[in-house]
Amino acid sequence: MPIDKEAKYDRQLRLWATTGQSNLEKSHICLINATSTGSEILKNLILPGIGNFTIIDDRKVTKENLSSNFFLKNQDLQKDLASAVQKNLNELNHDVRGYALIRSLPNILANEPDSFWDQFNVVIVSDHTANLESLIALLWAKQIPLFIVNTIGFYGSFNIISNETTVIETHDPSKLYDLRIDKPWPELQEFADSFDLDLLSDQEHSHVPYIVIFIKALDSWRLSHNGQAPITYSDKKQFRAYVQSLSRNFQLETNFIDADAAHLRPHQKTEIPDSIKQLIKINDERQLTSKTSIFWIFIAALKRFLIRNDNLLPLPGTLPDMASDTDNYIKLQKIYHDRAVRDQKLFTEEVYNILASIGRSKSEAGPDAIASFCKNARLLFATVGSKDLINSSLIDQFDLEGRLDLEEKHQLAIYFGILTFNWFVDKHNKKPSIEDYPEFLQLYHNKISPVEIDPNTENIFKEVISHNSTNYHNLSSLMGGIVSQEVLKSTTAQYIPLDNLFVFDGVQSKSERFKI
Repeated sequence: MPIDKEAKYDRQLRLWATTGQSNLEKSHICLINATSTGSEILKNLILPGIGNFTIIDDRKVTKENLSSNFFLKNQDLQKDLASAVQKNLNELNHDVRGYALIRSLPNILANEPDSFWDQFNVVIVSDHTANLESLIALLWAKQIPLFIVNTIGFYGSFNIISNETTVIETHDPSKLYDLRIDKPWPELQEFADSFDLDLLSDQEHSHVPYIVIFIKALDSWRLSHNGQAPITYSDKKQFRAYVQSLSRNFQLETNFIDADAAHLRPHQKTEIPDSIKQLIKINDERQLTSKTSIFWIFIAALKRFLIRNDNLLPLPGTLPDMASDTDNYIKLQKIYHDRAVRDQKLFTEEVYNILASIGRSKSEAGPDAIASFCKNARLLFATVGSKDLINSSLIDQFDLEGRLDLEEKHQLAIYFGILTFNWFVDKHNKKPSIEDYPEFLQLYHNKISPVEIDPNTENIFKEVISHNSTNYHNLSSLMGGIVSQEVLKSTTAQYIPLDNLFVFDGVQSKSERFKI
């Protein structure tokens, strides 16, 4: 029976709305190596409804695969691994189209044009693969995000190789409403001034929205404090008591109880966050071209908007719930909405002017995208990535005493062990075992650092090659969940991503993240 998509995907639509779901359904995810971890990643992406996935793997199903991969059946033995996993995964969601490519990565890199990779939104490499460096260079040039996940024994690592990540809808958990209580615009100030608290009846007094109470209280405070708002902790404490004193019966007036619960809101400064100033500064150093992403077009437009709007960001226009009668709340809601619409119109003009100046179409910046940017202008995120799996800074921090705490050094030792493990496989075409420890250690010294390792690092390295399986169920499931979450962030273009290395220690159930 057909199932309504809104019902089918109800819970995730609450997280990323229809825009995020639409982006997800347009995505095409590539998985290189049909490992148990890779299968777990795809499972977590197929269920919420990615558009397409392709598995690249030229191996056959072995008994080891059957014992470690939940998405293989006994009858799949000796069949093409990619096809078997693709077929079984496709049973999870018939809205998703899956494909299997029975070829190795080196074969594809050698025989396919570079444009082959343009069909993918994200490429995932699960565990070791030959020619990884070539793939990194190719996808980096194409600005296609590459996710690399490794599980060895009870250890796991995850790298995001992406030139740049920009996010408008970060879904900041702090829920800081932009209410402009400290800087009301004329219409909001006029609305607040229309209330004379002394002349209101008790019923009317108990339904004054707390935004009005705060604006009037701040006006009164400034009159007796040389125009200054509360600054110190003592000032803010006194201001809170003053607001309480405006109530006729604090135990019964819900609006004043709400105001007391929100006592920090009048002290929230209406200003441009440093993070947004930094984005504007970064954009000033760029040249806008026909290839500039719409995110940076918006940042350029934001700078122009600020000049025309008294250095104030676009107003989101959303209000928290508060005790008020319906008439007052609707009036207040309309005041915020009208200002948000005005700001959005002004911002749109700047966006279109910039697009026209560089010969690009208005259609690149649709109304929904502009509205989303204006709503989230205080909470934008951008980061520059790296195509390196390791760099000198990370090594120096590891080698020099006092640069990292013991926990961070422990986690980096795990990551270095995983890198060395993969290099060993590259060199010998087999997994290292405990008998290979001397050569394993020498490879670490040759590739990473000549500095003598400490006993803890030695124990970690020996753990890596003693438990050299890449198919432990619990690690595959956990790392599959973490990686799929980051893929969802990338494809929906929402929420703040990992930046850009994650290491998990399943022995101690601890994790750490690093920036390369």
